[in-house]
Amino acid sequence: MKNLALQRIKEMKSYNPPLSGRRAFSGILLDFNERTLSPSLKVQKSIQQLLKSNKLQLYPEYGDLEGKLACYVGVNKDQIMITNGSDQAIDLIFRTFTDAGDSVIIPTPSFAMFSQSAQIVGNKILRPLYPKQNLSFPLEEVVGMINDSVKLIVICNPNNPTGTPVSIENIEKIVNKAPNAIILVDEAYFEYSNLTAVPLIKKYPNIIVLRTLSKAFGLPSLRVGYIVASSNYINELLKVRGPYDVNMIAYVASIAALDDQKVAKKYADEIMNQAKPMVEEFFTKNGITFYKSAGNFLLYRPIQEQEERILKENGILVRPQDKTNIENTLRLTIGTTGQMKRFIKVYQNVILNKLESKKYAFLDRDGTLIFEPQDTFQIDSIEKLKILGGVIKGLKELKRQGYELIMISNQDGLGASSFPQANFDAPQNKMLNIFEENEIKFKRIFICPHLPSKNCGCRKPKTGLVKKFLRDNQIDKNNSFVCGDRQTDKLFAKSLGVKFIPMQTNGDFYQALEQGGVIV
Repeated sequence: MKNLALQRIKEMKSYNPPLSGRRAFSGILLDFNERTLSPSLKVQKSIQQLLKSNKLQLYPEYGDLEGKLACYVGVNKDQIMITNGSDQAIDLIFRTFTDAGDSVIIPTPSFAMFSQSAQIVGNKILRPLYPKQNLSFPLEEVVGMINDSVKLIVICNPNNPTGTPVSIENIEKIVNKAPNAIILVDEAYFEYSNLTAVPLIKKYPNIIVLRTLSKAFGLPSLRVGYIVASSNYINELLKVRGPYDVNMIAYVASIAALDDQKVAKKYADEIMNQAKPMVEEFFTKNGITFYKSAGNFLLYRPIQEQEERILKENGILVRPQDKTNIENTLRLTIGTTGQMKRFIKVYQNVILNKLESKKYAFLDRDGTLIFEPQDTFQIDSIEKLKILGGVIKGLKELKRQGYELIMISNQDGLGASSFPQANFDAPQNKMLNIFEENEIKFKRIFICPHLPSKNCGCRKPKTGLVKKFLRDNQIDKNNSFVCGDRQTDKLFAKSLGVKFIPMQTNGDFYQALEQGGVIV
């Protein structure tokens, strides 16, 4: 069959969140940033009353839902439009205000629906990145990308999945730089963050705010979102939205939820002021890296391989993330204090307590394990390779004592024309073969190929090369050590928090271990 879809649609990938089997899962669902308790009793009763009315055969009427939302938000009724979830709101805004070829700015990583809507329209997507080191909002990069071709800028506040907040001051900086573009501010997590750009709409009518009743109000199954904008833009958006896109069950549930706001406020207060600080304290105490969040979730870096699977097997679902700059992270929805106490107990028992603390020997290569020529400092041929005295004997003894062997070395300019990779690989492989013949195997080998002038983050004494390794392995710091012949090795040991065993360049390795008290 001939595929008649538009070419840009054929080139897209569908957004397929891992939903399968969640409703049947008997544990705690901490993976989709949902409210972890049922919505209020008023909501449930309103749905039951609708079903008893025997009027499901009628088209929906929306009564005063826009009026109640306007009162809740603090705007006029003609500044509100309800949508079938905020997903539809995003789609409507992109289709109403952008055209094929228009540039849109979507800071990344973020909610997948922004990019999907832009691709459907045929926009050119500009993706400033949340920086990997702290996932802060890339304000300067966003502002630097703004020009006349940019028709829409996305600000997810706080951002999902990073949790990053954006200050009102920074939103104003963006609006002032882009007076002819729509500034789309997604406030799906407003009830948790209390951050809003709504008051700016009066001064800057090109701001459009999205919100939802899916989060703190607990109605994701019913798909109720809404747009807050100037009345002129609401009128334009109404031309694109269908007249019956929000169903009647969603309508009556939304009315009931807004009539019972104290339930959502009480829940959000517990999440943000009790449960989340408790989890943050637990993560901090146990050295688990996480990112500050203004929402009801935390993005964190797991300390064990297969951590998502282990938690699932123990009754807890979390959401893995693999987008740019947040690869190999997990997003944890924050539930009630009782649920998070359960999470902490499980994490302690099946993750932290199962980590086996091991002794590691972090060993420099040149001048420590093999001869280092003092004229060129590079071992770039098999002919130059020479295993130093005491190395085989010393490595065997370390293995006998239960040490895991880690080789870490700076190789200046490796891969450049002056030091081709092949010239390094030949003596390196020969060395490793000699070690293997003596039943010596290194657990990991880390090589920094950069020149000092590159100021990279992985060159010793910096710890960038081993950052993930340190995160994924439990190190017995009292018994682990670094052995090397240079000041950088000593500083590297200090950065790791382990003992340093000094060795004279091209000296006797076994003797250095003896003098360092490792071998007695």
